[in-house]
Amino acid sequence: MKSLVPLSLLLAAGGCLLLAAPGCGHDRVPPQRDLRPAGAGQRLAALAPTAVIGHRGTGKTRLGHPFPENSLASFREAVRQGADGIELDLELTSDGALVVMHDDTLDRTTDGSGCVSRKTLAQVRESRILDAEGRPTGEPPPTLEEVFQALPSHILVNVELKTFGPDCETESTRPVDLARAAVREVARLGGSGRTFFSSFDEQAAAAVKQENPALYSALLLNRKRSRAWKTSLERVWEQGLDAVHPHVMIPGAGVEAALRSGLQVNVFTVNGRRLMNAMLDRGVTAIITDQPGLLKTVIRERRREGRTF
Repeated sequence: MKSLVPLSLLLAAGGCLLLAAPGCGHDRVPPQRDLRPAGAGQRLAALAPTAVIGHRGTGKTRLGHPFPENSLASFREAVRQGADGIELDLELTSDGALVVMHDDTLDRTTDGSGCVSRKTLAQVRESRILDAEGRPTGEPPPTLEEVFQALPSHILVNVELKTFGPDCETESTRPVDLARAAVREVARLGGSGRTFFSSFDEQAAAAVKQENPALYSALLLNRKRSRAWKTSLERVWEQGLDAVHPHVMIPGAGVEAALRSGLQVNVFTVNGRRLMNAMLDRGVTAIITDQPGLLKTVIRERRREGRTF
């Protein structure tokens, strides 16, 4: 088992060199916290060398691929390919319901149009998910309840809390509103132990822990944030989060620093063999991928070859 080094020590003793982050003279000590993984974190850790998570099921809607993103069909296909869990995007409707949708609007992925936040669930459900050719399928955007019902009980669910941009955000669909609704719905569905939340929005990620400190919540890091590891890790620690979900172009030293500080690292979106092997070499907790079947194959090949993880 790796020893857990407090983040303050990593940042103070050579942290500037390790993380290649600006502003390293700053020696603020993060608050004390329980380093044991919360909720679904224990299940993620048990799936070493890495948990395989299907991104929007089997990835973004694309030509030559028969499973549209964030559809029940795609989630089921990820499970068929051997995924340990699936990642989905969750949004709030105008009447406070939760719907699985990536974009602020219905325009790209369905035959509907307009902001999800300004439609009732019934109005959203009138639309149909589009296939890669732009043709409507028979499936409406699913609810979170439908996703849980469609998946075996051992499958993990990564709920990404999608916050609306200024053109679509309303007074009732703010980041905290979404987080609270999602936490309560997951509890109602009996899914707290298999769900890990994540968001690019710090308010949403923190609100999960405020609603229930025992739940697992992570901060998503895009390329820009991934380059500023010192600041990002401090923010995660300050808010009592459990993990970071960084973009695949993450520096190896940043992964090591996060893991040694007691955080889990779940990387997105890793699709090719070379990058999959690189992430396995770095010891990340989970890999979020459009190709769960390929990743399972890579892991099996490494085991047969006797390669270390």
